[in-house]
Amino acid sequence: MSDVSDPIRITPIGGLGEVGRNMMVVEHDGIRIVIDCGIGFPHGDDRGLGVDIFLPDVRVMRGKPVDAVLVTHAHDDHVAALAHLIRTGTPIGRIVSLPFTIAMVEAKLSEHDLPLPPLVSVQPGDMVEIGSITAEFIRVAHSIPDPTAIALHTKLGTIVHTGDYKLDATGQDVRRQVDRKRLSALGDAGVLAMLGDSTNAQLPGRTPSEATTIEPLNDVIDEAPGRIILTSFSSQIDRIDHALRAADRTHRQVMLLGRSMRRNVKIAERLHEVMPTNLPTLSRRDIAGVKSMVLCTGSQAEEFAVLGRASRGEHPDLHIGNGDTVVYASRPVPGNEGAVEEMQNMLRMRGARVVTHHDAAIHVSGHARADEISEMIRMLRPNVVIPVHGEDQMLRAQAELAIDNGVKAENVHVGQNGDVLEIDATGVRLVDQIDSMAIPAGSDGLPLGAGEPG
Repeated sequence: MSDVSDPIRITPIGGLGEVGRNMMVVEHDGIRIVIDCGIGFPHGDDRGLGVDIFLPDVRVMRGKPVDAVLVTHAHDDHVAALAHLIRTGTPIGRIVSLPFTIAMVEAKLSEHDLPLPPLVSVQPGDMVEIGSITAEFIRVAHSIPDPTAIALHTKLGTIVHTGDYKLDATGQDVRRQVDRKRLSALGDAGVLAMLGDSTNAQLPGRTPSEATTIEPLNDVIDEAPGRIILTSFSSQIDRIDHALRAADRTHRQVMLLGRSMRRNVKIAERLHEVMPTNLPTLSRRDIAGVKSMVLCTGSQAEEFAVLGRASRGEHPDLHIGNGDTVVYASRPVPGNEGAVEEMQNMLRMRGARVVTHHDAAIHVSGHARADEISEMIRMLRPNVVIPVHGEDQMLRAQAELAIDNGVKAENVHVGQNGDVLEIDATGVRLVDQIDSMAIPAGSDGLPLGAGEPG
């Protein structure tokens, strides 16, 4: 029988020292909670292994029931390894998140022949009882619908996992705004620990709003003399919505290529996160039309995704050549820049004009920069800060920001995957270290490759 006075135990399985493979285990009072379970992408020479994605090492969970998996948002580096976790036979009480995330999780898991745990959709502000722990979901802003921070209220105090966020201050849709009032109220009540997104901690200032990409993207589309092939993460719904609106305005018919692109846009339309196009969707036989726009997967140079196959001349429907404009509405995942640049050069050799964020302001990050991270720390005023989601230098940059904003240096832990940490009113301690390696996809029976056949 657990004693509620025992420390809260936190074990990052993935996401520290890397961008991706996010997974965190929180244990207290006999309750076991997992926050996120995502895939990682190969870096540099890892691509030579012929593997497109890596999975978190969930062997530590084998045979140990999980009371709940709480998901911060639906990007693949936070949800796409859930099938891997279920496949191990780990009993899962329920998977809980906001509506768009749950819809995406359900769609992804339905592709596998697996018994599914209950999928529970909640709204921002909802409280979910998990034994003696109460999970609260708090609206933040990111580059996908329904991102959330998660506060775990325990008898020892409150832990806040920020999820991926930026503090977008524009007057856009309330569903894209940060609930500063609630975050500040948590700080007023007292926060034991903050687990904070570190991705842009090294960058000064603030991350621009997603709304700033609308006009530059319109300009690129207006200037394109022929067909447009726009690629992004298929979960980057706001960017896709901007492109769909621009297509309508310029009387371009649209073709969606890539299984995940078609699936995600359909989910977003059902949940009113994108505006359906006024013009009829193109069929495959009309894809070569001059006044058309193709939205496709493959922005990260995944070998089997639509754009990767088209860049090699291997896609049966998408043949890229003179007069085409290929628009990259996503930046490369850190460490993946070389592979993306190589694919862009292949497209140029085929005669296409390639437009990236270097040519026009068509991409903004979904992650907070230094000033926003400092603001988050000042709102929450945590006793302990554990930087998460980032390479080592990113984690260390957030650690410095925490100290600069009043957190005691001994209460800031820059760790690595597999650290077993204990947190209580006295601070944070490293008490153990477990193996937590990257597992190539396919080694557990899941299909190899992150690309979307189309």
